[in-house]
Amino acid sequence: MQRTCGNKRRDGCTVRSRRQPKRTTGKSVSDPELDAAYDIEASVPDLPAIQARYAEASAALTGLDSAALDLAYGPDLRHRLDILAPPEGARAAILYFHGGYWKGGAKEGRRFPGPAWNARGVAWVPVEYRLAPAVTVDGIVDDARRAVAWFHAHAADYGCDPAAIHVAGNSAGGHLTGMLAAGDWQAEWSLPADVIASAAPVSGLFDLAPLRRTFANDWLALDAADAQRNSPLHRPPRAGMPVVVAWGSKEPAAFRGQSEAYAAVCRQAGAAVTAVECAGADHFSIMADWADPASALFRALEGSIDGAA
Repeated sequence: MQRTCGNKRRDGCTVRSRRQPKRTTGKSVSDPELDAAYDIEASVPDLPAIQARYAEASAALTGLDSAALDLAYGPDLRHRLDILAPPEGARAAILYFHGGYWKGGAKEGRRFPGPAWNARGVAWVPVEYRLAPAVTVDGIVDDARRAVAWFHAHAADYGCDPAAIHVAGNSAGGHLTGMLAAGDWQAEWSLPADVIASAAPVSGLFDLAPLRRTFANDWLALDAADAQRNSPLHRPPRAGMPVVVAWGSKEPAAFRGQSEAYAAVCRQAGAAVTAVECAGADHFSIMADWADPASALFRALEGSIDGAA
């Protein structure tokens, strides 16, 4: 996840300078202990180099004949997605949602897993969405649902199966993945209840209540009702849904705890949960596992796809 309110780095990201607790726009007080617990960038000193590797690997894919880039799924300029599909057609598709603390990040740097999945007959579909503070978390969740609805309607046009849509994401994208896995929104979008075949949230945030007392509420502006409504911890998936919940062994305790709590809720709801702790991975390096067929994360999601077929 990335944060602003500070000095620019060479990779175009920004870092937040330390400051004293203050009254936030979400009507709560920033807690310095929670600030430290959720300061994910501080835990990864080589973040610029990691992001540069992902960007370089993703840029190499823009010329693929089978790639359909920047397809509009809604009216906003950020309502865009890419479809990286095998030329012979895809047996399934993974809609992937990037992280960035709901206020940063871009799909362009998350194209790199495409070839590994294409080799297994699976389309990789990185999704862009609107960002805070211009829109609320409710609006961002709405974008994720809109993207699923558009892809369900148009999947066949791109050689994909609308009955085999899987969702995945890291960090804030893990949160969106959890919200899409919930079983209480599909009817509003005229979608089948099982439109999401499986979900794989990685390093996600599933209980937003603690964030009301952190720096993140400067741009999220969550009140108690907002946090409750947009917490996957309170909106479990349907019984039987395959759910891969993953995190890195080097994640801060707050992030590990969020994933472990969500996995427990999913199990209680009757979902088929696979919990994966990725050895040696931190919050950002874990993304490389999406492109590594030998990784535990890749194998777990591939197993969900195979099992849902």
